[in-house]
Amino acid sequence: MKLNIITLLAVSVILSLAFSLGAAVAQDDPSQESISPQKAQEILRGNPMNVPDLIEKVKRGVVVIQPIGVSSIAAAELQSLGSGFVIDKQGHIITNFHVAGDASVLQVIFWDGTSKRASLVAAAPFYDIALIQLDDPDPDVLFPVALGDSDGVKPGDLALAMGSPGAGEGFNIDRSDPMEYWGLRSTATMRVVSGRNTDLSWSVFWNSAWGRRMSVKYGLYFPYVFRTQVPINGGNSGGPLFNRRGEVIAINTWGGSNPVSQQTNFGVPINCAKSFVVEVLEHGRFDIPWMGLHCIFPPNVKNPEAYVEFVETQRPDGLWIYDVSPESPAEMAGLRKGDQILTVNEMPPPRPEDFRLEVLEGDIGQEYVLGIRRGKQEFMVHLYTVPKPTYVNDFSV
Repeated sequence: MKLNIITLLAVSVILSLAFSLGAAVAQDDPSQESISPQKAQEILRGNPMNVPDLIEKVKRGVVVIQPIGVSSIAAAELQSLGSGFVIDKQGHIITNFHVAGDASVLQVIFWDGTSKRASLVAAAPFYDIALIQLDDPDPDVLFPVALGDSDGVKPGDLALAMGSPGAGEGFNIDRSDPMEYWGLRSTATMRVVSGRNTDLSWSVFWNSAWGRRMSVKYGLYFPYVFRTQVPINGGNSGGPLFNRRGEVIAINTWGGSNPVSQQTNFGVPINCAKSFVVEVLEHGRFDIPWMGLHCIFPPNVKNPEAYVEFVETQRPDGLWIYDVSPESPAEMAGLRKGDQILTVNEMPPPRPEDFRLEVLEGDIGQEYVLGIRRGKQEFMVHLYTVPKPTYVNDFSV
């Protein structure tokens, strides 16, 4: 027995010496990179959480939103439920415009079944974002979720969608109770972000008396949206899309029932919502930069098929002006239909969709110096963006 103990002690000493020697060599050898505490924290933050733990961490900040319009009050009927998420202790909640933007009264139902009344603060219809606030917020029972950085999201990142699930007609139950009517209080679905640089305006359409038209309600001004493989249940609109750390990276906004969506779902990047909320709370309004140029396609293009055909077979190379909006900075600068944009701020012109994105992500009053060719004449034009008028609901930049 003594021999065994001595042997074990000897092995232990040898292993300790070997470990110390290896550490010393690694420290002296520049090719052996040591892991700093900051790097270790990054590695830990990059590892996925246990999903049930993640749900438990964030569920108290996810809410059900029951909007009631004037017509619904008169008919004593419930409108469709949606979802949202608490962002501060003052009772502000983010959701979709198509959930809360037209409501006269809002009821917010929390994870534990309690409910409070809320009012609409502001809405950005063309971003499909709405900001509501509880009428009598109690900070002690509010659990805001963390807002992440959607600019850093990459295809393949894990994503968790949460919200109040919907159910179709036909349930033989008491519909006065929204929890019974919709079958479940909440759902959680998890897969990956499949794409990020998607123009939702080209993927969403609505049916009207004039046939299929590109949406004027959803996505006109989206800089980009996320495509996700995460199932979005009916009633999950306005709910949060979390990353693996429990930070909101997008707002679930559109499901895959649309035939042009290829069974993928869409999310509004949270950075768009953050910009909207900051502008509203600090300045009382939210403006979209605009110059009044139709440079993506002519105004007479009204549906997705016509857009695709124009881009693939008719749109010339480069950046062209297909029309100029009346009383816009572009019209006041003397620009005309048929002008070609040769340079933007002394750089080669980007593709039309990228130029639109550049303007959208700019500031109100930002200067653009455009090199213009009109026939055989070439000249420079200085333009400054202004807030896009609310009555202009087209694709002009």
